[in-house]
Amino acid sequence: MSRPLITLTTDFGEGSPYVAQMKGAILSVNRDVELVNITHSIQPQNVLHGAIVLADTWRCFPAGTIHVAVVDPGVGTNRELICVLCDDHYLVLPDNGLLTGVLQSHTPSKAVRLSDSRYHRAEVSNTFHGRDIMGPAAAHLSLGVEVEELGEPHAKLAQIDVPQPTLSPDEIDGQVMFVDSFGNLITNIGGPLPAHPNMEVWLNDKRIGQPVATYGEGSPGQPVALVGSANRLEIAVPNGNAAQLLGMRSGDKVKVCLLTQSE
Repeated sequence: MSRPLITLTTDFGEGSPYVAQMKGAILSVNRDVELVNITHSIQPQNVLHGAIVLADTWRCFPAGTIHVAVVDPGVGTNRELICVLCDDHYLVLPDNGLLTGVLQSHTPSKAVRLSDSRYHRAEVSNTFHGRDIMGPAAAHLSLGVEVEELGEPHAKLAQIDVPQPTLSPDEIDGQVMFVDSFGNLITNIGGPLPAHPNMEVWLNDKRIGQPVATYGEGSPGQPVALVGSANRLEIAVPNGNAAQLLGMRSGDKVKVCLLTQSE
């Protein structure tokens, strides 16, 4: 029989002792669980970045997986901690908008607050609920505790605004949403791009040029635009780092121009 899976997505930082502490809290409840690090490099306190990464990854795992996501700038305040059951996956996280991307395409069948202290650590810090509440709750789920046992039903799930691109007959305007681990600038413009013979991508006032299909079609050290594996337009630099080379970051403007033959 395969071991239960718990994935971890946080903004703690790679190599952070906070990650080790949360894993220790989980393993103290169930030593026979498989822990999978999705990432601990979510931009600090960036709930939108966490929501995008969670939405991109949770469905890659088998049914029954427990996903713990901790990007929690409101830790210790009156925001709720929740567990939702969604398409045979369990998601344990603060109710602060981290679930936004999941909710755009899926409706949870159950949602509860993590209010039953039997499934918390004996001592709960005001500033580390990932270790003291969410991690242990996930571990108890892995032992067969039902979602309903973790606390009272939770009806209204928080969502955050996700910037959407704007479309006109000759232009798509969007923005950089986050920078990935390769330094690629990931935008909110979804693919596939319109079929158009004269298309150019601009980043702020810098012309990137026509989109390509693969990273290898670009010249080393020169920026290229393409639709990546998550079906979003991105700006990359083959054998380089686009964010560093171009000096760009989240929120910078991206434009896809559909040019006429005379332009």
